[in-house]
Amino acid sequence: MKPFRAHHIATIRVLLAAVLVVAACVTTIISFDGTAEGSERTIAAAKKQNESVTVALPSYYLNGMVFQRGKPVMVQGELHNIDYSSIDWDEFSVTLSKGDKHYSGKLTKTRETAFTVRIPKAPASCRPYTLKLSYQGRVLTTFNKVYVGDVFVAAGQSNMELNYKQYYEPFSADKDLAGSLHGTFTHKNLPETIDDANVHFIVARNEAGTSQFPVAKENQSSWTEATKTHSQRLSYLAQFFARELRESSPNIPIGIIQTAWGGTTINRHIKGGDIYASHIVTLQGYPVAGVLWYQGCNDAVTNADALAYGSQFTALINQYRKVFDDKELPFLYVQLARWPGYQYTQIVRQAQLSALDNPNLNSTGNVGMTVSIDTDKGTSATIHPLGKEILAKRMADQWKAMRGKKTVPSGPVGASASHSKSGSIIVSFKQGTAQGLQAMKPDYSLRASASKVASPTDTPLDGFEVADRSGAFSAASARIENDHLVITSDKVDNITQVRYLCQGNPTSSSLLYNKQELPASPFIATVR
Repeated sequence: MKPFRAHHIATIRVLLAAVLVVAACVTTIISFDGTAEGSERTIAAAKKQNESVTVALPSYYLNGMVFQRGKPVMVQGELHNIDYSSIDWDEFSVTLSKGDKHYSGKLTKTRETAFTVRIPKAPASCRPYTLKLSYQGRVLTTFNKVYVGDVFVAAGQSNMELNYKQYYEPFSADKDLAGSLHGTFTHKNLPETIDDANVHFIVARNEAGTSQFPVAKENQSSWTEATKTHSQRLSYLAQFFARELRESSPNIPIGIIQTAWGGTTINRHIKGGDIYASHIVTLQGYPVAGVLWYQGCNDAVTNADALAYGSQFTALINQYRKVFDDKELPFLYVQLARWPGYQYTQIVRQAQLSALDNPNLNSTGNVGMTVSIDTDKGTSATIHPLGKEILAKRMADQWKAMRGKKTVPSGPVGASASHSKSGSIIVSFKQGTAQGLQAMKPDYSLRASASKVASPTDTPLDGFEVADRSGAFSAASARIENDHLVITSDKVDNITQVRYLCQGNPTSSSLLYNKQELPASPFIATVR
């Protein structure tokens, strides 16, 4: 074997260096190609992830919905199919637009993938707006028909829920509607439902224990326009209330969220109750104009429930105002109508009257009670009397008074009694409610209407009773003197209490009204 010479070693070194250079170049090329492919894959993955992002909104966010005018539009929801740590909230947008007007939302709160967006106040309009939610330039969802107007929650039990479709349609048109009506009226006596496409409503399904607002089957895809046929599903009282407001403000659409549930006691509607949890709390963050309430029949079954009603009702008003984040939220409610069925109706009525000035109410502003003692058109034998259009007119007038319009919101309320020097009892009423006191005869017939409920009469006022410390009540005489009453009795010497129309189904034919022909509330007053 020939010896390994130096020049051979040098040659080998040159060759090795060349191999290393080539290897390095190849490695660089492979490394560059791998990084490019990785970047493309990362970009593609991110793009794919963004394309899969969806948005979940409350179940009542649907086409046809109405947002409350005069308040910011609040949009709440949650992004799905994306990790919250990778969300770029700067790329999320919510806009409300109509024509060339655009209102952009401002993100006010986020929690992981959940969000709350505040859109500035938008003008009320019967012409629809478009609500659009986008992420990184891609539209997540669009509602092409949403409105800005006045939104009301129609809550309580069956006298609020009462509608043609659910309560009357199942019965034959040529017979009495149901055994419970005692033959007092038939289909031909039922009021006509409204026909107004600018009244939009959504009905809550009678289902509790859900974390989402339980939307009725008919409202799964949109709020409903209260046209002739569709309004047969809507509360009579709520739709007639809406009609009154529409007549005075035709350019303002109305939204009704119907949460009423027949046959329920008040404790199911307050904090801790199943209806409160599913029907009311689920609306939190959705501004409304006010609450319409008609409930209390089932709390008049037992003395204990009736006596507890006052504190529960005050708690309910406070809680609903907290849910809707408005301590002055208008709360309009109906005092129980005449009905002989439950023994303690008059106790619940007194609790409803006392709520107007209850010191436990966080604010007594914008609380209005509608008296129904004269509105049933002679159908008091049924727990669901006629006359809902009369109640609606009175409630609407109270709403208008709360909005600053010059109208007397109610008949004489807030009765207080005191001894006079002559030995008689003087009954006074809250200032502004007792001007032009007069005796009137209520029209307890099917002819009664919102414009004509009672007629002036010379018959002495009826329905007043007095008691001494024994608590035994006897009939008393009452006469009008200016803006107060003078009460006397030949049977009771030392009068300590005065009460008026304190029976479940009073039949007095001469009742107390004010100048605006609004009736006085039934009451119980301690003589001071």
